[in-house]
Amino acid sequence: MAASARDALGAAVRRLLIVVGLEAALSWAALATAHPMPESRAWIDTRADGVQLTLQIPLNRLEFAFGQPLADDPAQVLPRYADALARYVLLHVGARSVAAGWQALRPALRVTGSGSGGDAELEATVRLVAPPGADARQATLLLDAVTHEVRTHRIQVFLRNDWAAGVVAPQALGVLDATHTALPLALGEVQAGSALLAPFTLLREGALHIAEGTDHLLFLLTLLLVAPRVAEGRRWAGMRPMGAALRRVAWVVSAFTLGHSLTLGFGSTGLVRPPAQAVEVAVALTIAVAALHAWRPLFARAETWMALGFGLVHGFAFSASLDGAGLTFAQHAGALLFFNLGIELMQLLLVAIVMPPLLLVAVRRPRWFAATQSATALVALLAAAVWIAERLGAPWAELMPALPPTPVVAALLLPLPWLLAAAARLWSRGQPDAGCATTKRPS
Repeated sequence: MAASARDALGAAVRRLLIVVGLEAALSWAALATAHPMPESRAWIDTRADGVQLTLQIPLNRLEFAFGQPLADDPAQVLPRYADALARYVLLHVGARSVAAGWQALRPALRVTGSGSGGDAELEATVRLVAPPGADARQATLLLDAVTHEVRTHRIQVFLRNDWAAGVVAPQALGVLDATHTALPLALGEVQAGSALLAPFTLLREGALHIAEGTDHLLFLLTLLLVAPRVAEGRRWAGMRPMGAALRRVAWVVSAFTLGHSLTLGFGSTGLVRPPAQAVEVAVALTIAVAALHAWRPLFARAETWMALGFGLVHGFAFSASLDGAGLTFAQHAGALLFFNLGIELMQLLLVAIVMPPLLLVAVRRPRWFAATQSATALVALLAAAVWIAERLGAPWAELMPALPPTPVVAALLLPLPWLLAAAARLWSRGQPDAGCATTKRPS
């Protein structure tokens, strides 16, 4: 094939990568746009003597029922109204068995969110204890917080974990509103061996959390793309030998794993619980920094440390999907182990799918690999910018059109590295190894 034809095809491939990258950025950004509805949520965790109820109420709805301004200054809600809010919660939360009512203990209160965009909420955690002799797994939940005054308000009720019945992933139980203030708690039968199913459910949930988390996947992909590269000054200049590239991938993935494992443990136990919005914004910022690094080297000699530090941030985001409420120490330790194992298996699957073809492209067509790296950096930077704006409450984020869900986007994009590798192999047939002249030893 003539050299001019090869150059033209190579340019076309680079343009295609950029176009696909832009389309992927729009898809990922739209998938990240998900504002919570102004509804309350009730999370139920079973205990041996009853249940633990965690109620999350938007302050801009609670203030109408409570009769005091709350949403304008969330930081002052508890200093001013903690006792009154505790009494309010106890007045509107309860449970009963066939014969008697359950005891509701004083709730633990905290305020989450900054108040910007109406995201501030009161979180009230209440233990509901069954009376002596009553079946702690058979009760009717009584709940009319806010709905007793705001007739359009709704409360979504979820069973968050019921380890004794093998339930560790949230399950919707029903919806309460002004006309429906009681909900039978349909807890499953405790059967021998049912608790053994919980770890495997957590394994699946951890894997799904990564598979459906486009921000985490994009961050990891951006880190992996620079593993085969060698930096010279402020630019990427060459390719590492295959063995060195694989070792760098192993170090980066291991450091990211260590970082998010630490904060997953701290966050899920409640020992360290940063604001959810701050964590989500920080995750998007890590993607932006990783994208800039993929464009021009910022941490060429410290990528492992970067992966470790950013893994700490992503671990707090993972912990939002794993709450240890209602679990014993042994159960929580098992939950951490299997949930984290699911995350690792999905990460390794991503590495196994993406890295072999990309490394082949790096050897056969280094310029194509460089174009892929630049296009991915552009995708990540654009997506991170939109995620940051959306998570900070930018009003224009709500106007973005709905695009295909994450599995559809993944099905379209994951084959691309293999198609690119096949094209590089066909293109290089009968040609000298294009990587030989540009491969450099890492400094």
